Amino acid sequence: MKLNIMISGTGGQGIVAAGSFLSHALFAAGYEVMFSRSYGAEARGGSCKAVIMVSDDPINDLQFEESDVLMCLSYPAYVKYLPMARKSSLVLVDSQVYERAGSPRGDVKVVSVPARELALSLGDQIVANMVLLGALARLSDVVSLQLLSEAVDSHMRESMREINQRALRLGYEAVLDPP
Repeated sequence: MKLNIMISGTGGQGIVAAGSFLSHALFAAGYEVMFSRSYGAEARGGSCKAVIMVSDDPINDLQFEESDVLMCLSYPAYVKYLPMARKSSLVLVDSQVYERAGSPRGDVKVVSVPARELALSLGDQIVANMVLLGALARLSDVVSLQLLSEAVDSHMRESMREINQRALRLGYEAVLDPP
């Protein structure tokens, strides 16, 4: 198994943090993991992405040209990175972004997740990133909710653990029918 995962959005949405938590969870599952991040010079408010390569075998080729899983929290990221999604990719997109852009490709599985809405129901839109990770755990067998939860417990500052745990669970529960 080898997967390329991209988490994308705008600086300040916790994109890099989500990539880090996902990488820790995948490593704990016994996979080989490569994690990288990139953000525009604008930092907060500019484009931002985290890329994770995960494999059963050693990762020797670090070229990330296409994604098998694409997660988008902003409209600009969705428009920019959707062309990088391989045929049959899983694309998780915030429902507000999806309402604006729709599904311009019929060869990928797009799942609209109310990430921002659920995060706001918890009192802080910054945890929309964790809502998407929870949805990923439900829709893909690459990572479990338990391992993501353990990564949050191990690597999140104590004051933010509870809300992030709740966001993971809400994201997991928000997508009821895995493919």
